[in-house]
Amino acid sequence: MKQALIASLRAAAGGMTPALAKVAETVLAQPQATLYQSITELAEVSGSSEASVMRFCREQGFTGFQDFKLAMAKELAGEQLEKDSAEPADDIQRLVETAVVALRETEQLIVREDVTTAAQRLLGSQAIDCFGAAASAVTAQYLAYKMTRIGMLSRALADAHLATMAAGTATKATAHVIISSSGSTVDSVGVAKLARSRGAFVLGISNRSKSPLAAVCDLTLIASWPETPLTGGAFPSKISQLLIIDALLAEMMRQDPGRMAMIQRTAESVSDRSF
Repeated sequence: MKQALIASLRAAAGGMTPALAKVAETVLAQPQATLYQSITELAEVSGSSEASVMRFCREQGFTGFQDFKLAMAKELAGEQLEKDSAEPADDIQRLVETAVVALRETEQLIVREDVTTAAQRLLGSQAIDCFGAAASAVTAQYLAYKMTRIGMLSRALADAHLATMAAGTATKATAHVIISSSGSTVDSVGVAKLARSRGAFVLGISNRSKSPLAAVCDLTLIASWPETPLTGGAFPSKISQLLIIDALLAEMMRQDPGRMAMIQRTAESVSDRSF
């Protein structure tokens, strides 16, 4: 881990090129906020470019933006641990409070018209492929499960190669839902781009409004509580994504009330699987 990262940035900022100095000044001014930003967002906030952000990270000895954020997250986490060590807290209460905040913030971020459009496009699709990498694969599986409950032909693809092959055979009659908290996962962006090039409707679910994924999707629904490199799969981020999924399913059933009968049928089909 790079030691005293913030201190070293302050020391080096004066000797950087104007473009890199803009990035350094922004990071130093708001280090915590930087942890939650995508490379696109940092470039925009700092008035630079994604290429400048990458060059900035490499000049500091990192392979890329995620590597840089991981080192900074560790440093800031260590500082916060020292501050919190004298203040014992109830972890369960903290989880509940952050979850409530995440849900309320997501409610404010949800664009109702986008949910309506997404539901309409998914209902009109013959098949729906759901893809997410790592922790986002859990959300993708939940989405495929919910789609199956209302009678939609859907599957969750956790393997990037399978998802890429599915995207390569996509048509205008199919839909792909790509889930990525960061919106910067290479495999997720690649699958979304390929599926859209084949004419499929591509819906993104992310915790970042400006990201490489959002740029290649037909529509992106935004959840609150972006993750840092140290909080991948964090409970607040996941519960925000699940809220979006349930809101999407509720809208689909509102548009097609017959889907309620499918819930009854799928429930009856597995009724003998319980004691």
